[in-house]
Amino acid sequence: MSFAARIALAIAGAVAVALVVVAVAGGTQVRRSYLGALRGSLEARVDAMAQARSAATARTLEDMTRLARSPRLVAVVEAGDAESIRQTAIDELRGALDRLGEGSGFLVAGGLDVVAAMPGAPERVLAPMAAGAADAADPSSGVMVVDEVPYDVLRVPVEDVVEEARVGTLVVWSPVRLPDPLMLPDGTRVQGAILAGGTLFGGDLGAGARETACASFAADASEAEVGGSDGASLLVLRRPIADSVPAASMVAIADLAALRAAVGALFGRTALAGIAALAVGLAAALVLGRGLSRPVARMGEAAERIERGDFAVRLPAEGRGELATLERRLNDMAAGLATREQYRRVLDAVADPEVAAELMAGKLDLGGRTQEVGILFCDIRGFTTLTERMDPADVIAMVNEHMTLLTEVAYAHGGTVDKFVGDLIMVTFGAPKTGADDARRMVRCAHAMVAARMRANAGASRPIEIGVGCAFGPVVAGCMGSERRLDYTVLGARVNLAARLCSKATAMRVIVDGEARRRAGWGAYAALPPLEAKGFSGPVEAFELVMQQDPA
Repeated sequence: MSFAARIALAIAGAVAVALVVVAVAGGTQVRRSYLGALRGSLEARVDAMAQARSAATARTLEDMTRLARSPRLVAVVEAGDAESIRQTAIDELRGALDRLGEGSGFLVAGGLDVVAAMPGAPERVLAPMAAGAADAADPSSGVMVVDEVPYDVLRVPVEDVVEEARVGTLVVWSPVRLPDPLMLPDGTRVQGAILAGGTLFGGDLGAGARETACASFAADASEAEVGGSDGASLLVLRRPIADSVPAASMVAIADLAALRAAVGALFGRTALAGIAALAVGLAAALVLGRGLSRPVARMGEAAERIERGDFAVRLPAEGRGELATLERRLNDMAAGLATREQYRRVLDAVADPEVAAELMAGKLDLGGRTQEVGILFCDIRGFTTLTERMDPADVIAMVNEHMTLLTEVAYAHGGTVDKFVGDLIMVTFGAPKTGADDARRMVRCAHAMVAARMRANAGASRPIEIGVGCAFGPVVAGCMGSERRLDYTVLGARVNLAARLCSKATAMRVIVDGEARRRAGWGAYAALPPLEAKGFSGPVEAFELVMQQDPA
């Protein structure tokens, strides 16, 4: 996947996540605000229901109290005349019973016994109503459930005011009348209900939702959110009825369809806005991605070219942004590598590659160490006579060609070219890196140099004859000079000995010391008389390498 595509996907993903977060947070906020407003509406509805019930109750209690204290009712109750009691109550409570509507009724009880009741009153209602009559010391109201029907029940003691004695209890009941559903401005339907005896009456609730609401109210909750019969959510809120005996509560139920529609509309609008924002974001991301991917691609291509050794690559590095800064640094790096490469090439030209590699790696510094090394010297015999009549440029060309030949032979045998001095080349074996076969490679290299020179002389206009001297032994190897100018070389008696043996070697001959012969383990040798060498106190053991077919 391209860099631009990855950026586009990343931005699109960020936009999508942001939209989801906004939608969820917005939906939560809408729900919280809506439920807060709806609670206010439900509380107002419950208060209105409670006030209407309280007003109706107060008016009926007023009528009942007036009757309960009338001498006429007291007289007939004391006389135990049921028919007179019944007729008196009907006459006095006619208006109240009409207001209470169908299903309402009354009774007058003396203790637990019904003395008189409204004609046609159901027997199933009379006993429960009379059961609580004896406890009514003062006018009271409450809700009683009889055969799964809630009744508003009002009780007033019948008292002989003159004798200040209670002679019975007047009870009036009526089925609970719930107000019609109310439609709020946003279309929310609010229903009234009543909670009595642990059961919720009224309201369009399924059995499961009704049980859930009752369980919540039993745990003293003031509201519950339940599922309606049509699958929609409902908010149920209750308010206890003051002084109700037994306890009961007014309940308001509101469907949350409007809330669900509002949240759905919010998500719909968010989805549309999200699609538009996502499209714009993708377009912007692609443009931005391409704007970023092009310089990144340029830098990647430049890095690849630098890796291949093309240090001339340069990037435009326009502007002040981070990518332009990175391009400038990449340009600086390429320039630095180009300079370093130039230094390396110069170093390779003036120093042996192996020494140059050690120097570049920082493994060589001022100082030295003692190690066993093979030293080979080779120079041209009769150089002055050969070149005295030659043009200097021709001399340089001849020497360069000759040294190139010998250098290739030295490298082929793992030698390190230490230095060129005029027509002389010095090669070491075992410095800076030592090996188990350093002496063998040195002797074979000397043999190969003579053989290569012979082959080159076969078609040359100016044949060149060389002499080679080899010695093996301990030397001091390291960088000699100053911190500003170093020269990696080897110093010691064996170096001087190799130089002396080279000067003793006649044309196309190789002379080695005894240690080199013993260590090499290769070649045929002819013993030479001990040589007198300048700088050495005694004769030096020397051998001439017999030229032969160089084995593979």
